[in-house]
Amino acid sequence: MVRVGALVAVLLAATALQAPVPAFAQQGQQASGINALPPALRAAVLSGNASSVQQAINVLSAGNPQRAGQLAAQVVAAAEQLVQTNPQAAITVAGAAVEIVRNAPVQASAPQQTQDVVTIAARIFVAPAVQQVAPTAAASVAAAAISVATATNNPAVVASVASAAVSTAERIVQIAPAAAVQLAASAVQAVSAQTVSQAAPQQTMTVATTAARIIVQPTAQQAAPSAAAGIAVAVTQVVSTPAVYNAAPQAAISAMANAYSAATSTTVQAAAPQAAQTVTQTLNQASTSTSLNQSNPTNASQVNAILARNNPQQASNPQNNNSNNNNNNNNNNNNNNNQQANNPPPTEQPPRFTASPT
Repeated sequence: MVRVGALVAVLLAATALQAPVPAFAQQGQQASGINALPPALRAAVLSGNASSVQQAINVLSAGNPQRAGQLAAQVVAAAEQLVQTNPQAAITVAGAAVEIVRNAPVQASAPQQTQDVVTIAARIFVAPAVQQVAPTAAASVAAAAISVATATNNPAVVASVASAAVSTAERIVQIAPAAAVQLAASAVQAVSAQTVSQAAPQQTMTVATTAARIIVQPTAQQAAPSAAAGIAVAVTQVVSTPAVYNAAPQAAISAMANAYSAATSTTVQAAAPQAAQTVTQTLNQASTSTSLNQSNPTNASQVNAILARNNPQQASNPQNNNSNNNNNNNNNNNNNNNQQANNPPPTEQPPRFTASPT
């Protein structure tokens, strides 16, 4: 009876999928969500069980990678509808859909559906409701989505998914710092590709600046110091490229400052001492770059200030610096006052010792 039921399900799915499926951007029939899924697949989605979802897709697709991609796109669309009511199930089902499109045959046979899956999955794992109940699962799905997005060779999709991923990493850094740092590293690596940074410089800058804010936090450095060092090196290299730097020069300076602060921190230096030297070399080159200096006339002075640890945008507390300066000024004033007290001016000495008593 089970085999007969499975066969009927396969036949029904095959009949339903004989008609051409429109692009996912036309939300039409696919937007009808859970109720539009075949019964077995709908039950698997509602159960929130990733294995059941993958098994149902494999059975219904009958080994056809294009159909598997189409079903995965329908599944992730249904998962998005669960974000507010059942966020745990939403992220689990989204992860199952992403796993389906990680297969190379599916990516080759259903490229549009593959892009749709990772795009919608990004909207799911970046949702606050999902991050609140399943931060680790959100990070895991985000990492898988970045991997699939990179394989699509679509710079816009890569930049969009990486931006959502690093935003997720920043939100969960206090809850799961190791996962956050690893996710940020994957996002920075994805946008480091020249095709991505050239096509989407603003989103690339967003990824870099967010990643730099993550690794400057002591919690992140302690959880994954080597990965933090790698991010610091990559961030300075990415934001120093003219295309990305020109998109937001001051954001680039801020990212450089945080990356340098992280690379030179005691925790990171102990794990990866070479990172500080690499970051320093990159910043030295950036300070003398004709292109960057033309884009930002104060580029050289700002970068040099970072290297001199005098940049207020660094992670160091500017209030402490001001307090130290005030203390130094007070000490100087006290020293001057003491010198004046110990060495009174000679004009105040009375001249009575220069004449006779009469």
